[in-house]
Amino acid sequence: MPVRAVTDGRFKYIRSYIPYRQFALRNYYQWGMPSNKAWDKLVLEGHNTNPNWKLTFEAHPAEMLFDLEKDPDELHDLSGTPEYAEILSKMRQALSDHIRVTGDLGFFLPTSRTGHILYDKVRKEKYPLNELYTLVETAGTATTASLSMLEEAITNPLSEMRFWGVVGYAKLAREKQISSCPQALLALLQDSNPYIASEAAYAAAYLGKSQESVARLIIPTEEKYRKIGYSSLECLSLDPDMRDCIRPFLSELREAAETLPRLENEDAGLMARGILVNLGEMDIQDLYGPEAYKRGLKFNYGRRAMIPLPN
Repeated sequence: MPVRAVTDGRFKYIRSYIPYRQFALRNYYQWGMPSNKAWDKLVLEGHNTNPNWKLTFEAHPAEMLFDLEKDPDELHDLSGTPEYAEILSKMRQALSDHIRVTGDLGFFLPTSRTGHILYDKVRKEKYPLNELYTLVETAGTATTASLSMLEEAITNPLSEMRFWGVVGYAKLAREKQISSCPQALLALLQDSNPYIASEAAYAAAYLGKSQESVARLIIPTEEKYRKIGYSSLECLSLDPDMRDCIRPFLSELREAAETLPRLENEDAGLMARGILVNLGEMDIQDLYGPEAYKRGLKFNYGRRAMIPLPN
């Protein structure tokens, strides 16, 4: 999920280019810590009473603006406050200029980075970077007025254009600005690029195509792509309105949770277990299983003493 930021020392502007993807998507190394598990349990089981503590579990604005002097913890977003509109516009333009001046390649898919040096490939092929940047910026803030651009993008032969066109549709669908699934978008569930197919399935799930979309995310065309679908499925499972769409596939998720690798960070078995936790079908304390606990004890046994000890 590309995120960029710019600051003038007083104000900080943050731009999330896929704003519907929650910040609380698990890094499974970090979620081995009791504090992270307790945080999950508090929010996911409905015990939380502090709105700030659940922010990372929810979709967020594409643009956020914070006054670092008055709000160093960055909790009070000023992007929608009229008196800060001029500052917001200034910061937005500064960031937009920066990604163009630097030739930011962070919006390319992982599949575009293999077998060559991306920087050299982009220069040699005269890739239309400015067109890509405009699409990326539009997708994260899309309105129905953007549909003609998005419609053209999802049929573009360039994979990045198709992907970011899908992001725009997903943003509109998530916000209920559109309700029907275009045939061209539905067709992308079969796109040869797994990132495009996964994002298209996410979008289509909000547009009345949940059964085929969730099936596409759970059953990969190739095993090596499973984690890409699970990543989108994790986003869906954090949305309470979408959990019932996933429940018909509980048996497949439970089988994956028990049979697929689950010891290393981002193993597919761990991701399946995380989705079950989000659905309320597994306790967060059981995320890793006893074998991971035993492995941790063995790893930490005999480590040097912590000197000095924390206060």
